[in-house]
Amino acid sequence: MKNLYRSTVATILLSVICSTSLIAGGDKFSPRLVGMGRSFTALSRGLDAVGTNPANLALSDRDATVTINLVPIGFQVGSDLFNYKIYNDYFTGIPDPNDPNNRIGKPLNDADKNEILGLFPEGIARTQMKFETAPIGVSVQIGNFGFAIVPSIQTAVNLDLSEGYLKFPLMGTEVEKKYSFNGTALNASAVAEVNTSIGYMLPMDLPNVSEISVGIGIKYLQGLAFIATDHYNASIEIVGETKTYQDKYGNQYQDFVAEDIRGDFEFLQYVAVDSTDYQPVGSGMGFDIGASALLFDAVRVGVSVTDIGSIKWDKYTKAIVGASSFSLKNAATQAGQDTISQAFKGTTKDTSAFEFDLPTAFHFGAEMRVDEVVEVIPFRWTVAVDMHLGLNEVAGNTKLAQFAIGTELDPLAGWLPLRTGILLGGRDRFSWAAGFGIHLANTFDLDFATQSIAILTNPDGFRTGSFTMGMRLRF
Repeated sequence: MKNLYRSTVATILLSVICSTSLIAGGDKFSPRLVGMGRSFTALSRGLDAVGTNPANLALSDRDATVTINLVPIGFQVGSDLFNYKIYNDYFTGIPDPNDPNNRIGKPLNDADKNEILGLFPEGIARTQMKFETAPIGVSVQIGNFGFAIVPSIQTAVNLDLSEGYLKFPLMGTEVEKKYSFNGTALNASAVAEVNTSIGYMLPMDLPNVSEISVGIGIKYLQGLAFIATDHYNASIEIVGETKTYQDKYGNQYQDFVAEDIRGDFEFLQYVAVDSTDYQPVGSGMGFDIGASALLFDAVRVGVSVTDIGSIKWDKYTKAIVGASSFSLKNAATQAGQDTISQAFKGTTKDTSAFEFDLPTAFHFGAEMRVDEVVEVIPFRWTVAVDMHLGLNEVAGNTKLAQFAIGTELDPLAGWLPLRTGILLGGRDRFSWAAGFGIHLANTFDLDFATQSIAILTNPDGFRTGSFTMGMRLRF
């Protein structure tokens, strides 16, 4: 039975890994926004407003008329499964009492197993990856108008795994005999985008409301690769009976004896990728809209909705269909392993074009220049807060609300701005961001940021790693 069980587990895990690796290979790429914890809705200016809140293009960006991006990059990876403490406690073994230089496997009790399964909040563990870069970008701000054009490449991956994948090997037949893999999902995309955005400050004021601006961004999208899980329902059941045995001393004990392994699979995934010439396989349009205003000459508020639209994938389109059941007396045989592997991978078929939404999100925020309100402060000090809410669950997005607060101190009159911010909620739950810039004569900016400075303070429990850097010229 042990060989049967181990072979089944190995086949399942390999099937999941193989089907995943087919696709595996700053929020925006602004170090200022990342370093301030993504509190961008009222804060962003110039090129930072592209893709976040186009209304802010109409506002002065450190008095620059023209700003040019020079190949900024942003990278972020995070997972519920990244937990160094769990790994160190349970997967590195324990010292061998007979040989201190050797480590042996650690027997896991029920409390240990439940702590490991805590990696799956609400039964699902998500792994996310994002990468964004832009070869160049240009913004212009004159009078009440702001304009920008930014070409970029963006990739995003969401992998959701059901706790059944870990529960099965951890629990075996000890607690339950049926394991569910429902909720498993792989959503990934690679998209080339050209974003043309414009902001305009309205020639009007209201009581205690000034500098009212509105903006729109129009995106032309070329889809490079795509996979989406429409639904995934699967389970494995171990069928057998509990038998009573007697040892040589006359003591009776019970043990579950597995007689059969049964599985039911029903899922659908869509794939579009040209694996030969890597030509675009889809196209679409997207929109960003936003508004911004200054209240009481002290606090700026902003609101925006980003990535409204969709991409139609109409070339090299495939459907991966799983609709099968199996019943195996001996899954340890090669034929049994092939059957299980095929059930998890499904069957790939040609299909017609399909269309999926962009990662639409709503943003609301506020920003204040503290030194302009409290004039005794001798340096520039900016504070911003934001709320972000995804409106769908496509790759790179989540419907879990996220709240951010960020600050920027500029004690050396623009030469060395220091930034930090905190994010609460979302899939990350908690992130601590930080960054800094080196600005030369207000014409050249070199900035760095990370959204995962908490790695330094809590290395055992970090879930996210990120890095963003960028250079800009100002005229």
